[in-house]
Amino acid sequence: MKKLFVMMLMLVAIMSARAQQAISSQELSDRLQIRELVDRYATESDKFNQEGYAEIFAKDLKLRIIVGDNVNEINGVDNMIRIYKAAGAADVSFHQTGQQVVEFSDSTHASGFVYLTALMVNNNQARHLYLRYQDKYEKIDGRWWITERDQYILFSE
Repeated sequence: MKKLFVMMLMLVAIMSARAQQAISSQELSDRLQIRELVDRYATESDKFNQEGYAEIFAKDLKLRIIVGDNVNEINGVDNMIRIYKAAGAADVSFHQTGQQVVEFSDSTHASGFVYLTALMVNNNQARHLYLRYQDKYEKIDGRWWITERDQYILFSE
């Protein structure tokens, strides 16, 4: 029984190593570039630099902010920037990105989701947000952009 278990473990390790080798260097590069978009969004948000969103989201962005049954739609990155700036800055803001899963439909289109927690502090009152982003990504002129985002606010306290 012990030998069978060890052999199965070795087989899984060999298959895993071969599967990892099947990922091209281009796909690895694409995955890193897409992850950078998500992380940069968190960083620019913490700096209250909404103008930085213009380097993350496509010009014709489709954004839906979903809280329960309430859905707000924003079309275009310029509108997103304007609305987010009008909402004002928190005294302290800390966005932490978590796990991300990305699936490619072809060499220039992908979709995925990422989990994020955010801490917003105003007047010494802290608010924690727990979010899930469902994104669509597109490689335009050699670089990746977020073209669509469904932003689910799952819980806040």
